[in-house]
Amino acid sequence: MSKAKQTGKSTRPKQSKNSLYLLYNLVSRDFKIRYRRSVLGVAWSMLNPLLMMIVMSLIFSNIFRFQFDMYPYAIYLLLGQVFFTIFQDGTNGSLRSIIDAAPLIKKVYVEKIIFPTEKIFFAVVNFCFSLIAVLLVLMFFGMVPSWKIILVPVLLLLLILFTLGAGYLISSLTVFFRDIEHLWGVLTTLWFYLTPIFWPYDALAGNGLSWVYTIIQFNPMYHFVACFRQMVTGVALPSDIGVTAELGLCAVFAVVTFAVGLFTFKKLEKKFILYI
Repeated sequence: MSKAKQTGKSTRPKQSKNSLYLLYNLVSRDFKIRYRRSVLGVAWSMLNPLLMMIVMSLIFSNIFRFQFDMYPYAIYLLLGQVFFTIFQDGTNGSLRSIIDAAPLIKKVYVEKIIFPTEKIFFAVVNFCFSLIAVLLVLMFFGMVPSWKIILVPVLLLLLILFTLGAGYLISSLTVFFRDIEHLWGVLTTLWFYLTPIFWPYDALAGNGLSWVYTIIQFNPMYHFVACFRQMVTGVALPSDIGVTAELGLCAVFAVVTFAVGLFTFKKLEKKFILYI
């Protein structure tokens, strides 16, 4: 074996270690920046979903009068909101991650894929703090989590893969097409409203909108959110297909999206330096 090959093999573990170290430091930096000079600091990761839940519960349960009798509507709303936020915050953060890291990329060699990855892991860290809000609301309503909650880490891993794939795709394409950063915010807002976060999915049938059932089945985030709700509450809505089937669909969406996103990123990353 030549010295070049031996050197190449010996440097790979070091590069991986350096990449993990950089990833950790970038997440820590973003966390400090977000809550810098904030009186409550990291507590906002828990308070934000709680305050949003209160406001949206008042609006949609009293003004729009959505009927939901399976369990408290506030729990239904909060579970959908915090899980969708991982995808929304992760992709919004990764959108400009390569462009914003241009000064560093131009100076030293660094694995470019770290930058969108960091934004998504930052969203996951925020989600972990949001789980405190979920537990508090469950306790307030006297609802005991289902034993299926032990499967949440599996579902979370699939959502991370799905979000990573989407993040890699849009962050690489945004380098070449800056219009994407203006369109993505509109798209994720539309995606949020087309996902049963605050409106009950089964309410569609009673409003002559049963045709929407078929369309929403192709919405990956619907399946992630529905599966998360089932795992936490143990309650299956009439439209739910069961945790096992939902996990299978989520796995398909996650693997396909991750593969497409990673392939696109690796295909285009050599040209980033010419456009950032």
